[in-house]
Amino acid sequence: MGSFFQDLRYGIRMLLKSKAFTAIAVLSLALGIGANTALFSLIDAVMLKMLPVRNPSELVLFNWLSGPRGLSRGITGTTNRDPNGMTTSTSFSYPAFERIRDNNQTLSDVFAFAQLYELNVSVDGQPEIAGGQLVSGNYYSGLGVRAIMGRTIAADDDTAAANPVVVITHRYWQRSFAGDPEIVGRTVFVNNVPATIIGVTPPEFFGALQVGQSADLSIPFSIQPRLNPGENNLTKPWYWWVQIMGRLNPGVTGEQAAAGFEGIFQQSAQEGWTAALTQLPSNARVLDPAPRDVPKLRWSSGSQGLTEARRDYSQPLSILMVIVGLVLLISCANVANLLLARSATRQKEIAVRLAMGATRWRLVRQLLTESVLLAGLGGAAGVLFAYWGKDLLLTLRPWGGGDALTISFAVLTMISVAAVAGYLPARRAARVDPMVALRYE
Repeated sequence: MGSFFQDLRYGIRMLLKSKAFTAIAVLSLALGIGANTALFSLIDAVMLKMLPVRNPSELVLFNWLSGPRGLSRGITGTTNRDPNGMTTSTSFSYPAFERIRDNNQTLSDVFAFAQLYELNVSVDGQPEIAGGQLVSGNYYSGLGVRAIMGRTIAADDDTAAANPVVVITHRYWQRSFAGDPEIVGRTVFVNNVPATIIGVTPPEFFGALQVGQSADLSIPFSIQPRLNPGENNLTKPWYWWVQIMGRLNPGVTGEQAAAGFEGIFQQSAQEGWTAALTQLPSNARVLDPAPRDVPKLRWSSGSQGLTEARRDYSQPLSILMVIVGLVLLISCANVANLLLARSATRQKEIAVRLAMGATRWRLVRQLLTESVLLAGLGGAAGVLFAYWGKDLLLTLRPWGGGDALTISFAVLTMISVAAVAGYLPARRAARVDPMVALRYE
């Protein structure tokens, strides 16, 4: 350890002695490491991170598969087609959710949520537009999320007779209320409906919506008719707009859960289509006499919430990671060339140390220590760049990320950079022949 600290002190003196070289090398490494760290933080949030909830691996997300002639008149949310031309979606009608919830025998919890894209919110008379979601009364308890202030929405809040309440995210609390510690109990107007703020969710929890989408406000489903007067989507079995998730009981698989609900779901879908026909004029009901395709209930892991956007982002992010990886390699090559050029000016110094008995491995270790110092300085500056870049990304979408895994990636990158950029120049510098280097001394 004594020799290590000696190498460290000497390396610091040498870097301070060559300030221009140090500044150029550190800046070059900072750009490469910072770009890679910022992008890894985004990839971690978009592609790797699970929902910050209790035992996310136990969650299941329900979806359905149908032919092109489905049993819904309207679908809100993402719909896709598989290679066979079948339509799939995670959207269900609210009556279908109620049937699944009321006939549940395989899951410890069945809960639902639906995104609200633009809400007119008035805070202390100041209007603004916010994103939100409608949630069932057991949404937070089913996910296993607790409020950091106040409480979350409960089953008693999700009834027609209950007073309107709202739970806000930590980000929205900071942005619109400046982190007011007395926030619980305050009243906001959402689409002109007065609602009481009852809680604030943890800073890392943005909901189970598509990645990059944050529900600033969560409101019980029962409030929907008041938010949209004259449009009660809770009673429309033909309108599919709700996402359904559940938590598996021990020993129960997703296949078993979906199989247990399939008959109930198909019956609800068929009854919804029949009800939809009654809304049409009598002369329009015979315009489409062909039979409809009955959907089949399917499931997928709910550990990451809704995943369609994650799949859409995966390929562009993978390509971008390759590009910034090449940028880092270029940075390493530039620093290696700088170290090689610098070693040429230190040949006499190295020759004197060899002539005085220093081993070549001792010199390699000293020069590698200087490379590690450079990489460390570049990595520290790169983490700052990554943090600023993450803040810029957060102004566009609430991605999350930036946790211990990202810091670990940055440290691993620094170590790799020190090895790649520093080893070969150090080996080459240590091979100097003292007799040749000191010939004219």
